[in-house]
Amino acid sequence: MKVQGIVRVGSLLAVATFAVVTAAAVTQDAAPPLARVAAKANPTQTNLRVLPKDTSAQDVYKIMAGMQRDLGVQCGFCHEQDPDTKQIDYVSDENPRKETARFMMRMTNDINTKYLGQLGDRQYAQPITCGNCHLGQMHPSPFDPTSGR
Repeated sequence: MKVQGIVRVGSLLAVATFAVVTAAAVTQDAAPPLARVAAKANPTQTNLRVLPKDTSAQDVYKIMAGMQRDLGVQCGFCHEQDPDTKQIDYVSDENPRKETARFMMRMTNDINTKYLGQLGDRQYAQPITCGNCHLGQMHPSPFDPTSGR
């Protein structure tokens, strides 16, 4: 029971760390569309399945802006978008990529808390984000040891 509590706190810490890192990277001068939407957003979020239910609208949009940057995509990549009006339905689960994104968020949280969080030397345990694998690309490239990267 004690370990589960530590893992839960670690998961929340990983999400909070990701949000803080993402927030630091987004400036007011270069505010992405999500930041403008966040200013108008309903403060009560619905359909949160990975993030804690009490996550503020501002924090959700900061996290989503980080994911956009890390994957080089727009909202409609994971969220359902009306083909005619181009309006995004953030609550809908119709786009199958949204469930993939949730799975990947859980995986990232697990890596940060269950594995990196257990390392004694935090120098080698910097929290990862989607960008560590995706490198700003929609689909991460396979590792090529001959590429020199």
